[in-house]
Amino acid sequence: MTSKIVQINELEKVLCNKESTDNGVLGFFDKFKFSQLLKPFEVAKSKGYSISLLVAVLCLFRLRGMSIWAIQKIGGAKIFEGDENSLYRLVNNSKMNWRKLLMSFAKQFIHITETYGEETKSVKCFVLDDTDLEKTGKTIEGIGKTHNHVMHKNILGFKLLTLSYWDSKSLIPTDFSLHREKGKSGNYGMSKKELQEQFSKKREKGAPNEKRKKELDKEKPDVAISMLKRAIKNGLKAKYVLTDSWFTSDKMIKSIRSIKEGMLNMLGMCKMDNRKFSINGKENNSKQIIVMRERKYSKYSRKHKSRYITVVGNYKGEKVKLFYIRYRNNKQWSLLLTTDLSLDFCKALELYQIRWTIEVLFKECKQYLRLGACQNTDFDGQIADVTLTFITHVILSLQRRFVAYETMGELFREAQKQLLELTLWERILIIFYKMLRQLLEVLNVDIDETIEKILQDEKAGKQLCAILNAMDNFEDNDTNYDKSVA
Repeated sequence: MTSKIVQINELEKVLCNKESTDNGVLGFFDKFKFSQLLKPFEVAKSKGYSISLLVAVLCLFRLRGMSIWAIQKIGGAKIFEGDENSLYRLVNNSKMNWRKLLMSFAKQFIHITETYGEETKSVKCFVLDDTDLEKTGKTIEGIGKTHNHVMHKNILGFKLLTLSYWDSKSLIPTDFSLHREKGKSGNYGMSKKELQEQFSKKREKGAPNEKRKKELDKEKPDVAISMLKRAIKNGLKAKYVLTDSWFTSDKMIKSIRSIKEGMLNMLGMCKMDNRKFSINGKENNSKQIIVMRERKYSKYSRKHKSRYITVVGNYKGEKVKLFYIRYRNNKQWSLLLTTDLSLDFCKALELYQIRWTIEVLFKECKQYLRLGACQNTDFDGQIADVTLTFITHVILSLQRRFVAYETMGELFREAQKQLLELTLWERILIIFYKMLRQLLEVLNVDIDETIEKILQDEKAGKQLCAILNAMDNFEDNDTNYDKSVA
Protein backbone atom coordinates (compact mmCIF):
# COMPACT_ATOMS: atom_id res chain seq x y z
CA MET A 1 0.00 0.00 0.00
CA THR A 2 1.37 3.43 -0.91
CA SER A 3 -1.38 5.76 0.25
CA LYS A 4 -0.56 9.35 1.14
CA ILE A 5 -2.54 11.76 3.23
CA VAL A 6 -3.81 13.80 0.32
CA GLN A 7 -7.32 13.52 1.73
CA ILE A 8 -8.57 12.74 5.20
CA ASN A 9 -10.16 9.43 4.24
CA GLU A 10 -6.69 8.06 3.35
CA LEU A 11 -5.75 8.10 7.03
CA GLU A 12 -9.17 6.80 8.09
CA LYS A 13 -8.60 3.68 5.97
CA VAL A 14 -6.02 2.34 8.41
CA LEU A 15 -7.78 3.37 11.64
CA CYS A 16 -10.45 0.96 12.88
CA ASN A 17 -12.24 3.24 15.33
CA LYS A 18 -14.00 5.57 12.89
CA GLU A 19 -15.85 7.38 15.71
CA SER A 20 -12.49 8.53 17.04
CA THR A 21 -11.35 9.95 13.72
CA ASP A 22 -13.96 12.46 12.68
CA ASN A 23 -13.16 15.14 10.12
CA GLY A 24 -12.90 17.78 12.84
CA VAL A 25 -9.76 16.10 14.19
CA LEU A 26 -8.15 14.76 11.06
CA GLY A 27 -8.98 17.96 9.22
CA PHE A 28 -6.35 19.67 11.34
CA PHE A 29 -3.69 17.27 10.09
CA ASP A 30 -4.91 17.96 6.57
CA LYS A 31 -4.58 21.72 7.08
CA PHE A 32 -1.05 21.18 8.36
CA LYS A 33 -0.28 19.69 4.90
CA PHE A 34 1.23 16.49 6.21
CA SER A 35 1.67 14.87 2.81
CA GLN A 36 3.34 17.91 1.28
CA LEU A 37 5.54 18.45 4.32
CA LEU A 38 6.79 14.87 4.39
CA LYS A 39 7.12 14.36 0.64
CA PRO A 40 10.92 15.05 0.64
CA PHE A 41 11.37 12.26 3.21
CA GLU A 42 9.66 9.50 1.21
CA VAL A 43 13.02 8.55 -0.35
CA ALA A 44 13.97 6.96 2.98
CA LYS A 45 11.31 4.27 2.35
CA SER A 46 11.16 1.99 -0.67
CA LYS A 47 7.83 0.22 -0.12
CA GLY A 48 4.78 -0.14 2.09
CA TYR A 49 2.86 2.67 3.74
CA SER A 50 4.00 6.21 3.03
CA ILE A 51 6.02 8.04 5.66
CA SER A 52 3.39 10.77 5.88
CA LEU A 53 0.77 8.19 6.83
CA LEU A 54 2.92 6.46 9.43
CA VAL A 55 4.09 9.71 11.07
CA ALA A 56 0.47 10.89 11.32
CA VAL A 57 -0.58 7.61 12.92
CA LEU A 58 2.28 7.76 15.44
CA CYS A 59 1.46 11.37 16.36
CA LEU A 60 -2.26 10.67 16.74
CA PHE A 61 -1.76 7.77 19.11
CA ARG A 62 1.01 9.49 21.05
CA LEU A 63 -1.74 11.84 22.21
CA ARG A 64 -3.23 8.82 23.97
CA GLY A 65 0.07 7.99 25.60
CA MET A 66 0.40 4.83 23.54
CA SER A 67 3.51 3.05 22.28
CA ILE A 68 3.75 1.18 18.97
CA TRP A 69 2.99 -2.05 20.81
CA ALA A 70 -0.09 -0.48 22.41
CA ILE A 71 -1.29 0.73 19.01
CA GLN A 72 -1.57 -2.92 17.99
CA LYS A 73 -3.05 -4.29 21.20
CA ILE A 74 -5.12 -2.46 23.73
CA GLY A 75 -7.63 -4.57 25.54
CA GLY A 76 -6.86 -7.33 23.06
CA ALA A 77 -8.41 -5.49 20.13
CA LYS A 78 -6.55 -4.01 17.19
CA ILE A 79 -6.99 -0.33 16.51
CA PHE A 80 -4.52 -0.02 13.65
CA GLU A 81 -5.17 -2.22 10.62
CA GLY A 82 -1.70 -1.81 9.17
CA ASP A 83 1.42 -3.85 9.81
CA GLU A 84 3.08 -2.77 13.06
CA ASN A 85 6.45 -3.76 11.59
CA SER A 86 6.14 -0.83 9.19
CA LEU A 87 6.08 1.48 12.23
CA TYR A 88 9.13 -0.19 13.76
CA ARG A 89 11.00 -0.03 10.45
CA LEU A 90 10.32 3.69 10.19
CA VAL A 91 11.54 4.66 13.66
CA ASN A 92 14.66 2.48 13.33
CA ASN A 93 15.53 3.71 9.84
CA SER A 94 19.02 5.29 9.88
CA LYS A 95 18.35 7.07 6.58
CA MET A 96 15.37 8.97 7.96
CA ASN A 97 16.37 12.61 8.52
CA TRP A 98 14.45 13.28 11.73
CA ARG A 99 16.33 16.53 12.38
CA LYS A 100 15.22 18.01 9.08
CA LEU A 101 11.67 16.79 9.68
CA LEU A 102 11.38 18.53 13.06
CA MET A 103 12.74 21.75 11.57
CA SER A 104 10.18 21.47 8.75
CA PHE A 105 7.33 21.31 11.27
CA ALA A 106 8.75 24.27 13.19
CA LYS A 107 8.98 26.34 10.02
CA GLN A 108 5.45 25.30 9.04
CA PHE A 109 4.21 26.42 12.45
CA ILE A 110 5.79 29.84 11.97
CA HIS A 111 4.48 30.08 8.41
CA ILE A 112 0.89 29.29 9.47
CA THR A 113 0.90 31.76 12.37
CA GLU A 114 2.30 34.51 10.16
CA THR A 115 -0.13 33.70 7.32
CA TYR A 116 -3.10 34.08 9.66
CA GLY A 117 -1.90 37.49 10.81
CA GLU A 118 -0.29 36.26 14.01
CA GLU A 119 3.12 37.79 13.36
CA THR A 120 4.10 40.31 16.01
CA LYS A 121 6.89 42.81 16.42
CA SER A 122 7.69 41.48 19.89
CA VAL A 123 11.17 40.18 20.63
CA LYS A 124 11.83 36.64 19.40
CA CYS A 125 14.30 34.39 21.20
CA PHE A 126 16.06 31.06 21.05
CA VAL A 127 15.93 29.13 24.32
CA LEU A 128 18.65 26.58 25.00
CA ASP A 129 18.53 24.01 27.78
CA ASP A 130 18.97 20.33 28.58
CA THR A 131 17.04 17.76 30.61
CA ASP A 132 17.50 14.16 31.72
CA LEU A 133 15.81 11.27 29.90
CA GLU A 134 15.84 8.44 32.44
CA LYS A 135 15.83 4.89 31.05
CA THR A 136 15.64 1.38 32.50
CA GLY A 137 17.29 -0.75 29.79
CA LYS A 138 21.05 -1.14 30.04
CA THR A 139 21.15 -2.70 26.55
CA ILE A 140 19.97 0.53 24.88
CA GLU A 141 22.59 1.62 22.35
CA GLY A 142 24.81 4.39 23.73
CA ILE A 143 23.16 4.47 27.17
CA GLY A 144 25.17 5.56 30.21
CA LYS A 145 24.99 7.10 33.67
CA THR A 146 24.40 10.85 33.71
CA HIS A 147 24.49 13.20 36.67
CA ASN A 148 21.22 14.86 37.64
CA HIS A 149 22.38 18.19 39.08
CA VAL A 150 18.95 18.92 40.56
CA MET A 151 18.52 15.66 42.48
CA HIS A 152 22.32 15.32 42.97
CA LYS A 153 22.51 11.70 41.87
CA ASN A 154 23.50 9.61 38.85
CA ILE A 155 20.78 8.08 36.69
CA LEU A 156 20.72 5.71 33.73
CA GLY A 157 19.77 7.61 30.59
CA PHE A 158 20.64 10.40 28.19
CA LYS A 159 20.99 14.15 28.39
CA LEU A 160 18.57 15.78 25.97
CA LEU A 161 19.89 19.13 24.67
CA THR A 162 17.08 21.13 23.08
CA LEU A 163 16.96 24.34 21.06
CA SER A 164 13.53 25.98 21.07
CA TYR A 165 12.12 29.09 19.42
CA TRP A 166 9.96 31.69 21.18
CA ASP A 167 7.85 33.69 18.73
CA SER A 168 6.43 35.97 21.48
CA LYS A 169 3.42 33.68 22.13
CA SER A 170 4.52 30.04 21.87
CA LEU A 171 7.68 28.05 22.46
CA ILE A 172 8.31 25.36 19.86
CA PRO A 173 11.20 22.85 19.75
CA THR A 174 13.31 23.17 16.60
CA ASP A 175 16.32 20.90 17.17
CA PHE A 176 17.83 18.53 19.72
CA SER A 177 20.66 16.11 20.42
CA LEU A 178 21.22 13.21 22.82
CA HIS A 179 24.38 13.05 24.94
CA ARG A 180 26.09 10.78 27.44
CA GLU A 181 28.75 11.50 30.04
CA LYS A 182 32.06 9.62 30.14
CA GLY A 183 32.44 9.94 33.89
CA LYS A 184 35.69 9.75 35.86
CA SER A 185 36.52 6.23 34.70
CA GLY A 186 35.67 7.00 31.07
CA ASN A 187 33.23 4.08 30.74
CA TYR A 188 30.00 6.14 30.98
CA GLY A 189 29.25 4.67 34.41
CA MET A 190 28.81 1.19 32.94
CA SER A 191 30.77 -2.03 33.39
CA LYS A 192 32.70 -3.61 30.52
CA LYS A 193 30.13 -6.38 30.23
CA GLU A 194 27.22 -3.92 30.17
CA LEU A 195 28.86 -1.94 27.37
CA GLN A 196 29.44 -5.11 25.34
CA GLU A 197 25.80 -6.19 25.76
CA GLN A 198 24.44 -2.92 24.39
CA PHE A 199 22.68 -3.00 21.03
CA SER A 200 24.79 -1.96 18.05
CA LYS A 201 24.41 -1.83 14.29
CA LYS A 202 26.31 -0.58 11.28
CA ARG A 203 25.21 2.68 9.72
CA GLU A 204 26.11 4.02 6.31
CA LYS A 205 28.75 6.72 6.45
CA GLY A 206 27.08 10.11 6.11
CA ALA A 207 23.59 8.76 6.89
CA PRO A 208 21.52 11.25 8.97
CA ASN A 209 21.47 9.13 12.12
CA GLU A 210 25.12 8.17 11.78
CA LYS A 211 25.82 11.85 12.41
CA ARG A 212 23.39 11.88 15.34
CA LYS A 213 25.16 8.91 16.92
CA LYS A 214 28.47 10.81 16.81
CA GLU A 215 26.89 13.67 18.79
CA LEU A 216 26.60 11.39 21.82
CA ASP A 217 30.17 12.17 22.87
CA LYS A 218 30.43 15.73 21.56
CA GLU A 219 30.53 18.72 23.90
CA LYS A 220 27.04 20.19 24.35
CA PRO A 221 28.11 23.82 23.76
CA ASP A 222 29.64 22.85 20.39
CA VAL A 223 26.47 21.03 19.33
CA ALA A 224 24.36 23.95 20.58
CA ILE A 225 26.22 26.39 18.33
CA SER A 226 25.69 24.06 15.36
CA MET A 227 21.97 24.02 16.15
CA LEU A 228 21.82 27.81 16.27
CA LYS A 229 23.62 28.13 12.95
CA ARG A 230 21.27 25.57 11.41
CA ALA A 231 18.21 27.42 12.71
CA ILE A 232 19.44 30.73 11.30
CA LYS A 233 20.22 29.05 7.98
CA ASN A 234 16.62 27.76 7.90
CA GLY A 235 15.27 31.29 8.18
CA LEU A 236 14.44 31.54 11.89
CA LYS A 237 15.03 35.07 13.11
CA ALA A 238 15.69 36.01 16.72
CA LYS A 239 17.54 38.61 18.75
CA TYR A 240 18.49 36.70 21.90
CA VAL A 241 19.70 33.29 23.02
CA LEU A 242 18.46 32.56 26.54
CA THR A 243 20.44 30.10 28.66
CA ASP A 244 20.98 29.06 32.25
CA SER A 245 24.30 29.47 34.05
CA TRP A 246 25.71 26.15 32.77
CA PHE A 247 26.01 27.51 29.21
CA THR A 248 27.30 30.96 30.15
CA SER A 249 30.99 30.84 29.30
CA ASP A 250 33.41 33.00 27.31
CA LYS A 251 33.57 30.36 24.56
CA MET A 252 29.77 30.23 24.26
CA ILE A 253 29.47 34.02 24.23
CA LYS A 254 32.08 34.42 21.48
CA SER A 255 30.50 31.63 19.41
CA ILE A 256 27.02 33.16 19.63
CA ARG A 257 28.27 36.64 18.79
CA SER A 258 30.14 35.29 15.76
CA ILE A 259 26.94 33.98 14.12
CA LYS A 260 25.83 36.22 11.22
CA GLU A 261 28.07 39.10 12.30
CA GLY A 262 26.56 39.46 15.75
CA MET A 263 22.85 39.18 14.93
CA LEU A 264 22.32 37.20 18.16
CA ASN A 265 22.85 38.44 21.71
CA MET A 266 23.28 36.19 24.72
CA LEU A 267 21.20 36.63 27.86
CA GLY A 268 21.70 34.21 30.71
CA MET A 269 22.44 33.71 34.36
CA CYS A 270 26.10 33.47 35.27
CA LYS A 271 27.76 31.66 38.17
CA MET A 272 29.09 33.81 41.00
CA ASP A 273 32.52 32.21 40.83
CA ASN A 274 36.05 33.54 40.48
CA ARG A 275 35.82 34.49 36.79
CA LYS A 276 37.03 38.04 36.27
CA PHE A 277 35.52 40.96 34.34
CA SER A 278 37.48 43.98 33.17
CA ILE A 279 35.86 47.18 34.50
CA ASN A 280 37.58 50.45 33.52
CA GLY A 281 40.78 48.55 32.81
CA LYS A 282 40.81 46.69 36.14
CA GLU A 283 39.97 43.01 36.48
CA ASN A 284 37.78 41.92 39.37
CA ASN A 285 35.58 38.95 40.18
CA SER A 286 31.89 39.33 41.04
CA LYS A 287 32.37 39.50 44.81
CA GLN A 288 34.92 42.29 44.44
CA ILE A 289 32.68 44.24 42.05
CA ILE A 290 29.74 44.06 44.48
CA VAL A 291 31.88 45.23 47.43
CA MET A 292 33.16 48.23 45.43
CA ARG A 293 29.80 49.28 43.98
CA GLU A 294 27.03 48.16 46.33
CA ARG A 295 26.87 51.24 48.51
CA LYS A 296 27.20 53.87 45.79
CA TYR A 297 25.67 52.35 42.66
CA SER A 298 22.97 49.91 43.79
CA LYS A 299 19.34 50.71 42.93
CA TYR A 300 15.98 49.33 44.02
CA SER A 301 13.31 48.03 41.64
CA ARG A 302 9.82 48.26 43.11
CA LYS A 303 8.44 46.26 40.20
CA HIS A 304 10.65 43.26 40.92
CA LYS A 305 11.16 43.94 44.64
CA SER A 306 14.89 43.60 44.32
CA ARG A 307 18.09 45.57 44.61
CA TYR A 308 20.46 45.56 41.66
CA ILE A 309 23.80 46.86 40.42
CA THR A 310 24.42 47.53 36.73
CA VAL A 311 27.97 47.26 35.38
CA VAL A 312 29.30 47.43 31.82
CA GLY A 313 32.58 45.65 31.30
CA ASN A 314 34.64 43.28 29.21
CA TYR A 315 34.72 39.51 29.54
CA LYS A 316 37.53 37.73 27.68
CA GLY A 317 37.36 40.24 24.80
CA GLU A 318 33.55 40.58 24.63
CA LYS A 319 31.64 43.61 25.88
CA VAL A 320 28.98 42.58 28.40
CA LYS A 321 26.44 44.16 30.68
CA LEU A 322 26.20 42.69 34.17
CA PHE A 323 23.17 42.89 36.44
CA TYR A 324 23.90 41.85 40.01
CA ILE A 325 20.57 41.09 41.68
CA ARG A 326 19.60 40.62 45.31
CA TYR A 327 15.98 39.84 46.05
CA ARG A 328 14.63 41.76 49.04
CA ASN A 329 16.81 41.08 52.09
CA ASN A 330 18.43 37.96 50.71
CA LYS A 331 22.13 37.91 51.50
CA GLN A 332 23.03 36.17 48.23
CA TRP A 333 23.47 37.98 44.92
CA SER A 334 22.68 36.54 41.49
CA LEU A 335 24.30 37.57 38.22
CA LEU A 336 22.46 38.10 34.94
CA LEU A 337 24.75 38.66 31.95
CA THR A 338 23.94 39.98 28.48
CA THR A 339 25.88 41.07 25.41
CA ASP A 340 23.16 43.62 24.55
CA LEU A 341 24.43 46.79 26.17
CA SER A 342 21.16 48.64 25.45
CA LEU A 343 19.07 46.49 27.84
CA ASP A 344 17.98 47.96 31.15
CA PHE A 345 17.45 45.88 34.27
CA CYS A 346 13.66 45.42 34.09
CA LYS A 347 13.67 44.48 30.40
CA ALA A 348 16.55 42.04 30.86
CA LEU A 349 14.84 40.29 33.77
CA GLU A 350 11.52 40.06 31.91
CA LEU A 351 13.22 38.60 28.85
CA TYR A 352 15.11 36.06 30.92
CA GLN A 353 11.88 34.81 32.49
CA ILE A 354 10.91 33.53 29.02
CA ARG A 355 13.55 30.84 29.57
CA TRP A 356 11.26 29.10 32.05
CA THR A 357 8.88 28.19 29.21
CA ILE A 358 11.34 25.47 28.16
CA GLU A 359 11.01 23.89 31.61
CA VAL A 360 7.24 23.82 31.02
CA LEU A 361 7.87 22.32 27.56
CA PHE A 362 9.90 19.48 29.10
CA LYS A 363 7.25 18.91 31.78
CA GLU A 364 4.42 18.80 29.22
CA CYS A 365 6.26 16.39 26.95
CA LYS A 366 7.25 14.04 29.79
CA GLN A 367 3.90 14.05 31.55
CA TYR A 368 1.56 13.92 28.56
CA LEU A 369 3.50 12.84 25.46
CA ARG A 370 5.74 10.06 26.82
CA LEU A 371 9.04 11.89 26.35
CA GLY A 372 11.77 9.60 27.69
CA ALA A 373 9.48 6.57 28.08
CA CYS A 374 10.81 4.84 24.95
CA GLN A 375 12.93 1.77 25.72
CA ASN A 376 13.90 1.00 22.11
CA THR A 377 17.41 -0.50 22.16
CA ASP A 378 18.18 1.04 18.73
CA PHE A 379 19.61 4.56 19.07
CA ASP A 380 17.81 5.53 15.86
CA GLY A 381 14.56 4.64 17.61
CA GLN A 382 15.45 6.95 20.51
CA ILE A 383 16.03 9.83 18.07
CA ALA A 384 12.73 9.08 16.33
CA ASP A 385 10.84 8.96 19.62
CA VAL A 386 12.01 12.40 20.77
CA THR A 387 11.29 13.83 17.32
CA LEU A 388 7.74 12.45 17.26
CA THR A 389 7.15 13.83 20.76
CA PHE A 390 8.28 17.30 19.71
CA ILE A 391 6.31 17.18 16.44
CA THR A 392 3.17 16.28 18.38
CA HIS A 393 3.84 19.15 20.77
CA VAL A 394 4.21 21.57 17.84
CA ILE A 395 0.86 20.37 16.44
CA LEU A 396 -0.85 20.79 19.81
CA SER A 397 0.70 24.25 20.23
CA LEU A 398 -0.83 25.34 16.94
CA GLN A 399 -4.11 23.66 17.81
CA ARG A 400 -4.53 25.44 21.13
CA ARG A 401 -3.35 28.73 19.64
CA PHE A 402 -6.13 28.86 17.07
CA VAL A 403 -8.91 26.53 18.20
CA ALA A 404 -9.06 27.94 21.73
CA TYR A 405 -10.14 24.61 23.21
CA GLU A 406 -13.35 24.14 21.19
CA THR A 407 -14.59 20.57 20.66
CA MET A 408 -12.01 18.64 18.67
CA GLY A 409 -13.70 15.24 18.33
CA GLU A 410 -13.61 12.08 20.40
CA LEU A 411 -9.94 11.36 19.74
CA PHE A 412 -8.81 14.70 21.20
CA ARG A 413 -11.24 14.88 24.14
CA GLU A 414 -8.62 13.65 26.62
CA ALA A 415 -5.93 15.74 24.95
CA GLN A 416 -8.24 18.76 25.27
CA LYS A 417 -8.51 18.22 29.01
CA GLN A 418 -4.75 17.91 29.27
CA LEU A 419 -4.22 21.04 27.19
CA LEU A 420 -6.25 23.05 29.67
CA GLU A 421 -3.94 21.78 32.42
CA LEU A 422 -0.86 22.65 30.35
CA THR A 423 -2.12 26.16 29.67
CA LEU A 424 -2.79 26.53 33.39
CA TRP A 425 0.90 25.94 34.00
CA GLU A 426 1.76 28.74 31.60
CA ARG A 427 -0.81 31.03 33.19
CA ILE A 428 0.36 30.50 36.76
CA LEU A 429 4.08 30.44 36.02
CA ILE A 430 4.37 34.17 36.71
CA ILE A 431 2.68 33.75 40.11
CA PHE A 432 4.92 30.75 40.77
CA TYR A 433 8.03 32.75 39.93
CA LYS A 434 7.02 35.66 42.19
CA MET A 435 6.32 33.32 45.10
CA LEU A 436 9.71 31.64 44.78
CA ARG A 437 11.52 34.95 44.63
CA GLN A 438 9.90 35.93 47.92
CA LEU A 439 10.76 32.55 49.45
CA LEU A 440 14.42 33.11 48.57
CA GLU A 441 14.65 35.64 51.36
CA VAL A 442 13.77 32.98 53.92
CA LEU A 443 15.15 29.79 52.34
CA ASN A 444 18.30 31.27 50.83
CA VAL A 445 18.28 28.83 47.88
CA ASP A 446 18.94 29.11 44.15
CA ILE A 447 15.77 29.82 42.12
CA ASP A 448 16.92 27.86 39.03
CA GLU A 449 17.51 24.72 41.06
CA THR A 450 14.26 25.10 43.02
CA ILE A 451 12.03 25.43 39.94
CA GLU A 452 13.70 22.47 38.21
CA LYS A 453 13.21 20.27 41.27
CA ILE A 454 9.49 21.03 41.44
CA LEU A 455 8.90 20.65 37.71
CA GLN A 456 10.71 17.29 37.66
CA ASP A 457 8.62 15.96 40.56
CA GLU A 458 5.28 15.01 38.99
CA LYS A 459 3.41 14.64 42.30
CA ALA A 460 4.70 17.93 43.68
CA GLY A 461 3.95 19.62 40.36
CA LYS A 462 0.30 18.52 40.41
CA GLN A 463 -0.14 19.62 44.02
CA LEU A 464 1.42 23.00 43.32
CA CYS A 465 -0.73 23.35 40.21
CA ALA A 466 -3.90 22.82 42.26
CA ILE A 467 -2.83 25.25 44.99
CA LEU A 468 -1.81 27.98 42.57
CA ASN A 469 -5.00 27.49 40.55
CA ALA A 470 -7.03 28.12 43.69
CA MET A 471 -4.90 31.18 44.44
CA ASP A 472 -5.35 32.42 40.89
CA ASN A 473 -9.14 32.06 41.15
CA PHE A 474 -9.05 33.87 44.48
CA GLU A 475 -7.10 36.74 42.91
CA ASP A 476 -9.60 36.94 40.02
CA ASN A 477 -12.54 37.08 42.45
CA ASP A 478 -10.74 39.63 44.58
CA THR A 479 -10.10 41.80 41.50
CA ASN A 480 -13.77 41.59 40.45
CA TYR A 481 -14.81 42.57 43.99
CA ASP A 482 -12.52 45.60 43.94
CA LYS A 483 -13.97 46.70 40.58
CA SER A 484 -17.55 46.36 41.83
CA VAL A 485 -16.76 48.40 44.92
CA ALA A 486 -15.10 51.05 42.78
